[in-house]
Amino acid sequence: MILKMKTLLLLLLFTTQESPIAWIVILWFFPFKIKSKELPSASQVRLCVGLVPTQLPLVLLRLGLLGDEQVPRAESVVDALSKHLARKLSYGPGEKDMIVMRDSFGIRHPSGHLENKTIDLVVYGDVNGFSAMAKTVGLPTAMAAKMLLDGEIKAKGLMGPFSKEIYGPILERIQAEGIIYSAQSIITQ
Repeated sequence: MILKMKTLLLLLLFTTQESPIAWIVILWFFPFKIKSKELPSASQVRLCVGLVPTQLPLVLLRLGLLGDEQVPRAESVVDALSKHLARKLSYGPGEKDMIVMRDSFGIRHPSGHLENKTIDLVVYGDVNGFSAMAKTVGLPTAMAAKMLLDGEIKAKGLMGPFSKEIYGPILERIQAEGIIYSAQSIITQ
């Protein structure tokens, strides 16, 4: 019952607010350990969040969600959080992203041998160019779309990049673009 009341109050506050509200007030509406029907003080919410036995309080503090920063005007709490995080987490001058990936998996061959395969990838974004995410997600997707349009991919219907006809040429092309990965295999009996 208290959770339903909190949800209705949150919707009312959010949709009819005349003056901006702080993130600390929004956090009160989520089911920490506050039982009161009154709006808590910032220190009460900070105390309740501090009871969470993880790094969550530190993360919320660094993101400005445990202070008096105002919630940006938006259609919903999710949209407001998205605006807030876009402002807080956007790249500053000279910053770039980086992707570090390690895939490890085992393959049991028909002969009975087990192959442990590890693939490592490290990609850096360009300061004033493409991000590492664009290079590793957008570029291969664009390559696959071009292959499809050019008739290089003969398969029809819904498909994933699991056939050598698709992933083979894409791996060669992304390497030509400077996206290099390393692979290691260990075969055991």
